[in-house]
Amino acid sequence: MMFDKILSSPIFPWQDGSGDLEDIILESRVRLCRNLKKYVFPNKASEPELVGIYNEGKQYMPVLNTLGHGLYEFIDIHELTPLQREVLVERHLTTAAHIADPEHRAIMLRDDGAVSILVNEDDHFCIQTMASGLALQRVWNEANQIDDSLESKMNFAFRDDYGYLTASPSLMGTGLVASVVLHLPALVAMKRLNRIVQGITKLGYAIGGVFFEQNESFGNLFQISNQVTLGVTEDDIISQLEKIVYQIVQEERNCRHSIWSENRDAVKDKVLRHYGVLTNAWMLEHREYVNILSDLRLAIDLGVVHERPQVYQALLTAGEAGNLQLSMGHALSEHDMNLRRASVARHMLQEYSI
Repeated sequence: MMFDKILSSPIFPWQDGSGDLEDIILESRVRLCRNLKKYVFPNKASEPELVGIYNEGKQYMPVLNTLGHGLYEFIDIHELTPLQREVLVERHLTTAAHIADPEHRAIMLRDDGAVSILVNEDDHFCIQTMASGLALQRVWNEANQIDDSLESKMNFAFRDDYGYLTASPSLMGTGLVASVVLHLPALVAMKRLNRIVQGITKLGYAIGGVFFEQNESFGNLFQISNQVTLGVTEDDIISQLEKIVYQIVQEERNCRHSIWSENRDAVKDKVLRHYGVLTNAWMLEHREYVNILSDLRLAIDLGVVHERPQVYQALLTAGEAGNLQLSMGHALSEHDMNLRRASVARHMLQEYSI
């Protein structure tokens, strides 16, 4: 089963490190929300209406196989185990809101994991496309092609004055949220991120930590996405986000150069110490683990540690709670997860070694 194969692998086929600016940009994503004209939104829909939406998705899914980019599988959320659902959220194939009430919810998943279409999440259909590195235009084109294909079979809710109607008023118009995930350890170390955040906010975009705990982000991973969907075009959203991202990448590169040229021995000492922890630790708590992985990725990018860059993403995925428990086939205590996380790290570094 394609779904089982995707969940058992720590990285997707598209996470191959081939994207533009891949040393700083992990991935580009697009979410495109669409609703059928004849049904109310899922949070207000009756059971027969939810079933109707579910059945339309299942009925028209085969048309996606004709697009030539891969084969799709229709996955009923209700039929999955709680651990499988949790891993789907960790892998960004669905959301916590989507699995909260799994009855009459589904995912149309492409065999490379780069596309997932959520059925009966906040909206009737949410098209998600992902790619490695900076590839906003590509993921938008792919989402748009899927949207056109489904719209040729379904009657989506659209008004000339408002655009596409969505469950959340903040998404009305294009229904498009484009985002980019960046690794920014040098900007954080030099305390230059707050100024960037303020500038981005003024342009109608937002930046937030991917890993967040007790009102504090960690791991130096950040996601930038648009906040405005009404009164702008899809091309406006994508092009402006690309400009912002290019500027941030350049600032991160400048900061890395400064840190490396001014404090080379200190940087080497820190990242190599953390590499030693990763290769020898018997227990690793999640927050510490994610922070260490940030130093591992920086060490790889600086040429201090000779590992394949893909090991970073693989270790991030493998160390998540749902994935650790799914790999063992049962729930784990926090203590046992810390043991398992360290064990996985040691073995995966050997597996990915050059």
